Amino acid sequence: MNERKRFFKKLKKEGYTILFPNMLPTHFELFAEIFKKYGYKAEVLLNEGREIKDEGLKNIHNDACYPALIVTGSFISALKSGKYDLNKTAVIMSQTGGGCRASNYISLIRKALQSTFPQVPCISLNASGLDKEMSFPFTPRLLLDFFYALMYGDLIMLCYNQTKPYEKIKNQADEIQANCFKDLRHQIRNGGFSHLKKNYKMIVNRFSKIEIPDKRKPRVGVVGEIFVKYSALANNHLLDFLIQEGTEPNVPSLLEFLLYCLANNEEDFILYGHHKVSHRFVKIAYKFLYKQSLRMNKVLKGTKFIPYEDFEEIKANAEKIISRGVKMGEGWLIPAEMLTMAEHGVKNIVCAQPFGCLPNHIVGKGMVRPIKELHQEVNIAPIDYDPGATKVNQENRIKLMLSNIKE
Repeated sequence: MNERKRFFKKLKKEGYTILFPNMLPTHFELFAEIFKKYGYKAEVLLNEGREIKDEGLKNIHNDACYPALIVTGSFISALKSGKYDLNKTAVIMSQTGGGCRASNYISLIRKALQSTFPQVPCISLNASGLDKEMSFPFTPRLLLDFFYALMYGDLIMLCYNQTKPYEKIKNQADEIQANCFKDLRHQIRNGGFSHLKKNYKMIVNRFSKIEIPDKRKPRVGVVGEIFVKYSALANNHLLDFLIQEGTEPNVPSLLEFLLYCLANNEEDFILYGHHKVSHRFVKIAYKFLYKQSLRMNKVLKGTKFIPYEDFEEIKANAEKIISRGVKMGEGWLIPAEMLTMAEHGVKNIVCAQPFGCLPNHIVGKGMVRPIKELHQEVNIAPIDYDPGATKVNQENRIKLMLSNIKE
């Protein structure tokens, strides 16, 4: 048995708690339950507060990107809380394998842990062959379960964002979401988790109890770097603020990002002849996942829920304004999402940009002008998120954009 197998067997046998960052609250809730199904004890961190940024600044060079600082600060703050047995606790972080600094988060986290909690290991969650000694051991069955969790997470996120602004009973959407999680967690533990169509209908029917009026509130798109776009910890509860301001948030699916990664693999093959061995497998995976995105959208037909945009349309829109060879960070996906939103009537967009993420500033803030040349009526507010930026200033900038909304 090699060292990697011994290490993960030890995590199971000794009951280590594996801490997840609060990156994708809707999805990670299910991911953690899947870990438990396979014998691991997992927990999604829900800690908040200024101390997280302060811990990040203490342990990460302040030229590092904001998501790395927030994730590290969240881990350090949790480990200092006294809630966990430090000799039986591990942390886990995803790695994309792309050209941005996200692929180096693991090294930054480990360096920070080494000086404060050297006994706490950091596990890499990746499918790119990175960090082979400490990367989580995927199996086909585990990957399939992650796929189901991703799809359910996307649908719950969509239904929640489109009903929360219209609830008449306080926190009704939150209760429906919690009940959906409860049923899905039960299915993970007892089988039936793969019943996609049945579970899609269950989720849609439950959220349909909140009536969406014919005259909807103004829809506001949220795009940007993946961590800041989804994590309330990183974006200062942006979605809650948008709902509070009388709008309906429109956030792209996680599947969209996954399809983007697969499409980039194909683009590398076309442009540079890279990935010759994996190209055929990637094409099959792309077709499968794209078909599944259409399957989810089909469930929403006949309801008032607006489905996610067709990814093939997003790809086509990218070609109008930027080369698909531009793929550092979220690359061509960000301007393509903004353009597609504009064409579907979402005329107000928040582009969340973390400090230190140069690729996303270029393809986000830098692409506002080309998009406005095609759609003059669109309002795009690039919002910077960093340890020194105040929530008040960020919200005031968004309010300025929202003031342009015309009835």
